[in-house]
Parts: sequence; C-alpha cells; structure tokens
Amino acid sequence: MITLQDYFGDKAHPKDYDLNALTLLYRVNNLLFAFVTDSCEVSINNPKTKNQVSGEKGGDGGFRLPTSTTGSSKSAHKTGQAVDIYDRGNHLDLWLDKNPDALIKYDLYREAGEATPGWCHLGTRKPPSGKRTFKP
Repeated sequence: MITLQDYFGDKAHPKDYDLNALTLLYRVNNLLFAFVTDSCEVSINNPKTKNQVSGEKGGDGGFRLPTSTTGSSKSAHKTGQAVDIYDRGNHLDLWLDKNPDALIKYDLYREAGEATPGWCHLGTRKPPSGKRTFKP
C-alpha cells in the first residue's frame, strides 16, 4: 500500500494536492490489490524508496516539485495526479495488458508498458487522447 508519506516524502506541496493524491492512491492501491489477488504475484518494494514508488529515495516517481526537470513540464506528477509504480519484470504492465478493464474499473490511465520498463505510470488525469493506455 502506498501512503501519502510514500508519495510526497518531504516535498512541500500545496495542501489542495492532498485530495488529488488521496484520490490517486485510493484507486492505485485498489488496483494493486486486484493485481496481487488475481495474478498471485507479490508486489515488490523498490529497494531505493522502501515502498512501491519507483525511482530514487526522495525522487520523482511520486510527487514532483514544479522545478523538477523529470518528465513533462505539465506532468500530472506535479499536481498529485500520477505515480510511477516499481514494476521490476514488468509484471503489472503485463497484467494490465491482459486486463485492460481494470483501468476502467479503477478509473486510471497509464503510459504504455513499452515506454516504462521497470515501472508502471498510473494517473487519474485523462490524457489528450482519452485512451486508458497511452504513449507519452
């Protein structure tokens, strides 16, 4: 389970982003539970962050500061609407390829698995294409 502390770390953020992140993490945590239950895979914590958020400790797999140069300047990470899940072996991405309705059920969007080796980008903000799985 990913917590707000896991997501924001020590990064200062506007308090109104807490609601964005709570919505995101509620949906993501439920999707991760469905993944583990259905696939019998074990969710593995990132050895660097000690939780399921991808990247370096204190890095940009969760919330990104407005000054972050990681990703797009309009990244949903900068408003608490996206998270990168540690996905060594791409098991979550492969499961989502086989179960695309899970994204609909949990009202999430993801970057295509081939664009995110070792992590799975999930977000609540609809991309311009409107597709549940999109190319960044």
